[in-house]
Amino acid sequence: MTENMERKGLDLPERVRRSLASAVRERGVQARMISTQGRESMRPPQGHVVVAATEEEIEGIRGPALIVRRLEFYKTHYGPVVRLALSLYPQSGGEPFSAATLLNVSQVSGDAALTGLGRQKTLYVHFYRTEDDDLSYAFSKELSNAPEQRREAKKILKMARDAYTETPEERRSFRWAVGLAERQFELPVPAPEDEA
Repeated sequence: MTENMERKGLDLPERVRRSLASAVRERGVQARMISTQGRESMRPPQGHVVVAATEEEIEGIRGPALIVRRLEFYKTHYGPVVRLALSLYPQSGGEPFSAATLLNVSQVSGDAALTGLGRQKTLYVHFYRTEDDDLSYAFSKELSNAPEQRREAKKILKMARDAYTETPEERRSFRWAVGLAERQFELPVPAPEDEA
Protein backbone atom coordinates (compact mmCIF):
# COMPACT_ATOMS: atom_id res chain seq x y z
CA MET A 1 0.00 0.00 0.00
CA THR A 2 1.43 3.37 -0.96
CA GLU A 3 0.70 6.97 -0.06
CA ASN A 4 -0.76 9.41 -2.57
CA MET A 5 -2.53 11.79 -0.22
CA GLU A 6 -2.68 14.96 -2.33
CA ARG A 7 -5.12 13.49 -4.84
CA LYS A 8 -6.71 10.35 -3.55
CA GLY A 9 -5.59 9.28 -0.10
CA LEU A 10 -4.12 5.79 0.14
CA ASP A 11 -4.04 3.38 -2.79
CA LEU A 12 -6.24 0.80 -1.10
CA PRO A 13 -6.44 -2.59 -2.82
CA GLU A 14 -9.82 -3.32 -4.41
CA ARG A 15 -10.56 -6.20 -1.99
CA VAL A 16 -9.99 -3.86 1.00
CA ARG A 17 -12.23 -1.15 -0.50
CA ARG A 18 -15.01 -3.62 -1.26
CA SER A 19 -14.75 -5.29 2.15
CA LEU A 20 -15.01 -1.92 3.94
CA ALA A 21 -17.91 -0.81 1.73
CA SER A 22 -19.76 -4.03 2.55
CA ALA A 23 -19.07 -3.58 6.29
CA VAL A 24 -20.38 0.02 6.18
CA ARG A 25 -23.59 -1.21 4.52
CA GLU A 26 -24.06 -3.94 7.17
CA ARG A 27 -22.79 -2.28 10.37
CA GLY A 28 -22.30 1.46 9.79
CA VAL A 29 -19.13 3.55 10.07
CA GLN A 30 -15.90 1.53 9.84
CA ALA A 31 -12.28 2.32 10.72
CA ARG A 32 -9.05 0.42 10.15
CA MET A 33 -5.44 1.14 11.08
CA ILE A 34 -3.12 0.56 8.12
CA SER A 35 0.66 0.79 7.88
CA THR A 36 2.32 2.07 4.69
CA GLN A 37 5.88 2.28 3.49
CA GLY A 38 7.46 3.57 0.28
CA ARG A 39 8.85 0.84 -1.97
CA GLU A 40 12.50 1.90 -1.61
CA SER A 41 12.15 3.42 1.84
CA MET A 42 14.39 2.32 4.68
CA ARG A 43 12.17 4.19 7.14
CA PRO A 44 9.76 2.25 9.36
CA PRO A 45 6.13 1.95 8.19
CA GLN A 46 3.81 4.90 8.86
CA GLY A 47 0.43 4.22 10.48
CA HIS A 48 -2.73 5.69 8.94
CA VAL A 49 -6.37 5.45 9.96
CA VAL A 50 -8.87 4.74 7.19
CA VAL A 51 -12.48 5.69 7.97
CA ALA A 52 -15.34 4.62 5.71
CA ALA A 53 -18.93 5.82 5.92
CA THR A 54 -21.88 6.76 3.73
CA GLU A 55 -21.58 9.77 1.44
CA GLU A 56 -24.08 11.69 3.60
CA GLU A 57 -22.06 11.04 6.78
CA ILE A 58 -18.76 12.00 5.13
CA GLU A 59 -20.12 15.20 3.59
CA GLY A 60 -21.56 16.17 6.99
CA ILE A 61 -18.07 16.37 8.53
CA ARG A 62 -16.19 18.16 5.77
CA GLY A 63 -14.42 21.35 6.84
CA PRO A 64 -12.86 22.56 10.09
CA ALA A 65 -13.35 20.23 13.04
CA LEU A 66 -11.94 19.22 16.39
CA ILE A 67 -10.72 15.62 16.31
CA VAL A 68 -10.18 13.85 19.62
CA ARG A 69 -8.86 10.35 19.98
CA ARG A 70 -8.27 7.86 22.72
CA LEU A 71 -6.14 4.73 22.81
CA GLU A 72 -7.74 2.14 25.09
CA PHE A 73 -6.35 -1.06 26.61
CA TYR A 74 -8.51 -3.94 27.84
CA LYS A 75 -7.09 -7.01 29.58
CA THR A 76 -9.43 -9.99 29.39
CA HIS A 77 -9.40 -13.69 30.31
CA TYR A 78 -8.77 -14.45 26.60
CA GLY A 79 -6.02 -11.90 25.96
CA PRO A 80 -5.57 -8.18 25.36
CA VAL A 81 -7.63 -5.83 23.18
CA VAL A 82 -6.39 -2.39 22.12
CA ARG A 83 -8.88 0.06 20.65
CA LEU A 84 -8.22 3.35 18.88
CA ALA A 85 -11.37 5.48 19.07
CA LEU A 86 -11.83 8.91 17.52
CA SER A 87 -14.57 11.48 17.34
CA LEU A 88 -14.80 14.45 15.04
CA TYR A 89 -16.69 17.54 16.22
CA PRO A 90 -17.52 19.81 13.23
CA GLN A 91 -17.05 23.54 13.92
CA SER A 92 -20.36 24.14 12.17
CA GLY A 93 -22.09 22.23 14.97
CA GLY A 94 -24.16 19.11 14.71
CA GLU A 95 -23.62 15.65 16.08
CA PRO A 96 -20.09 14.28 16.53
CA PHE A 97 -18.92 11.67 14.05
CA SER A 98 -17.20 8.68 15.69
CA ALA A 99 -15.26 5.62 14.59
CA ALA A 100 -13.04 3.03 16.23
CA THR A 101 -10.68 0.25 15.22
CA LEU A 102 -9.27 -2.69 17.13
CA LEU A 103 -5.58 -3.60 17.17
CA ASN A 104 -4.57 -7.21 17.75
CA VAL A 105 -0.97 -7.37 19.03
CA SER A 106 -0.83 -11.11 18.30
CA GLN A 107 -0.81 -10.21 14.59
CA VAL A 108 2.10 -8.45 12.89
CA SER A 109 -0.22 -5.77 11.46
CA GLY A 110 -1.69 -4.85 14.86
CA ASP A 111 1.67 -4.85 16.61
CA ALA A 112 3.22 -2.72 13.81
CA ALA A 113 0.33 -0.22 13.90
CA LEU A 114 0.67 0.22 17.66
CA THR A 115 4.47 0.46 17.37
CA GLY A 116 3.97 3.21 14.77
CA LEU A 117 1.70 5.16 17.12
CA GLY A 118 4.55 5.11 19.64
CA ARG A 119 7.04 6.52 17.14
CA GLN A 120 5.49 8.75 14.46
CA LYS A 121 4.90 12.47 15.04
CA THR A 122 1.93 12.72 12.66
CA LEU A 123 -1.15 10.55 12.22
CA TYR A 124 -3.19 10.78 9.03
CA VAL A 125 -6.89 9.98 9.01
CA HIS A 126 -8.30 9.31 5.53
CA PHE A 127 -12.04 9.50 4.94
CA TYR A 128 -13.75 7.45 2.23
CA ARG A 129 -17.40 7.43 1.19
CA THR A 130 -19.27 4.38 -0.06
CA GLU A 131 -20.28 4.31 -3.72
CA ASP A 132 -22.25 1.24 -4.77
CA ASP A 133 -20.09 -1.65 -3.52
CA ASP A 134 -16.83 0.29 -3.44
CA LEU A 135 -15.20 3.27 -1.72
CA SER A 136 -14.05 6.57 -3.12
CA TYR A 137 -11.63 8.96 -1.43
CA ALA A 138 -13.16 12.10 0.15
CA PHE A 139 -10.45 13.90 2.17
CA SER A 140 -7.72 13.49 4.78
CA LYS A 141 -6.94 15.12 8.12
CA GLU A 142 -3.47 15.39 9.59
CA LEU A 143 -3.26 15.02 13.37
CA SER A 144 -0.33 15.75 15.62
CA ASN A 145 0.88 12.72 17.55
CA ALA A 146 2.33 14.58 20.54
CA PRO A 147 5.12 13.19 22.77
CA GLU A 148 2.65 12.27 25.54
CA GLN A 149 0.51 10.35 23.02
CA ARG A 150 3.59 8.51 21.75
CA ARG A 151 4.59 7.63 25.33
CA GLU A 152 1.07 6.36 26.02
CA ALA A 153 1.16 4.19 22.87
CA LYS A 154 4.51 2.67 23.91
CA LYS A 155 3.14 1.95 27.38
CA ILE A 156 -0.03 0.32 25.98
CA LEU A 157 2.04 -1.72 23.50
CA LYS A 158 4.13 -3.11 26.37
CA MET A 159 1.02 -3.83 28.47
CA ALA A 160 -0.66 -5.60 25.52
CA ARG A 161 2.41 -7.69 24.69
CA ASP A 162 2.81 -8.65 28.36
CA ALA A 163 -0.89 -9.55 28.67
CA TYR A 164 -0.69 -11.67 25.51
CA THR A 165 2.38 -13.52 26.82
CA GLU A 166 0.71 -14.08 30.21
CA THR A 167 -2.45 -15.54 28.63
CA PRO A 168 -2.13 -19.34 28.30
CA GLU A 169 -1.90 -20.34 24.64
CA GLU A 170 -4.93 -22.65 24.79
CA ARG A 171 -7.09 -19.79 26.11
CA ARG A 172 -6.05 -17.07 23.63
CA SER A 173 -8.88 -15.88 21.41
CA PHE A 174 -9.04 -12.34 20.06
CA ARG A 175 -12.69 -12.78 19.08
CA TRP A 176 -13.67 -13.85 22.60
CA ALA A 177 -11.49 -11.12 24.12
CA VAL A 178 -13.31 -8.52 22.00
CA GLY A 179 -16.64 -10.02 23.10
CA LEU A 180 -15.75 -9.29 26.73
CA ALA A 181 -14.08 -5.92 26.14
CA GLU A 182 -16.78 -4.44 23.90
CA ARG A 183 -19.14 -4.18 26.87
CA GLN A 184 -16.97 -1.26 27.99
CA PHE A 185 -16.63 0.46 24.58
CA GLU A 186 -18.07 3.98 24.45
CA LEU A 187 -18.42 6.62 21.76
CA PRO A 188 -18.15 9.50 21.18
CA VAL A 189 -14.76 10.27 22.64
CA PRO A 190 -15.49 13.31 24.84
CA ALA A 191 -14.23 16.69 23.65
CA PRO A 192 -11.74 18.24 26.13
CA GLU A 193 -14.28 20.71 27.59
CA ASP A 194 -16.75 17.81 28.11
CA GLU A 195 -14.38 15.86 30.36
CA ALA A 196 -14.92 16.21 34.06
